[in-house]
Amino acid sequence: MPTLTDNPPAQDIPQRNLLTSKASALSIVLASVATLAIVFLIVNSSSGPSTQVQSVPAQPDTVSQWVAAPAKPALPTVAEPPPAPVGPATDVRGFVDSEARCDPGERAAAIARTARSVMVVCDDSGSYRYRGIRLRDGAFLELDDVRPFGAGFEAHNGGTTYRLSPTELVVLNGESLQSRDAILEFRVG
Repeated sequence: MPTLTDNPPAQDIPQRNLLTSKASALSIVLASVATLAIVFLIVNSSSGPSTQVQSVPAQPDTVSQWVAAPAKPALPTVAEPPPAPVGPATDVRGFVDSEARCDPGERAAAIARTARSVMVVCDDSGSYRYRGIRLRDGAFLELDDVRPFGAGFEAHNGGTTYRLSPTELVVLNGESLQSRDAILEFRVG
């Protein structure tokens, strides 16, 4: 008979159940820690800028409101005065009542005006002539040595060259710049 001091007989406790219980407890602890970490990240990330969705109220149907609105009485029209001429009057031959004008039978290939002068380039069947007037003293210049140059014309008078373009009139004496005037009005015939 066994005594209390004797060791009890070893019981057959399956080792597998003990390991399974420890593994289950460890996995529960790890899952809890992971869940807490995810909750912590979500709570901390919501303190930054967040995307919010806002609804926009529907707009009224303005087209039907326009159609339904009563017609307003028409205001009487007031005749506006014609715009004041910016510079001297021109027509197809150049400046009216001026020496900067083509002869009958010629047409103006270009009509231009600067603050200091008016000019016309006359076309007589492919032969060009430059006629210009300095406004301050009425000095007149007529040149027959004229050729198309880019979008404008170039006229020669000895060593002086006159380059007329839609943007400027440049006067050169040899290679030296004599003057450069902005074009205020330019028309191609």
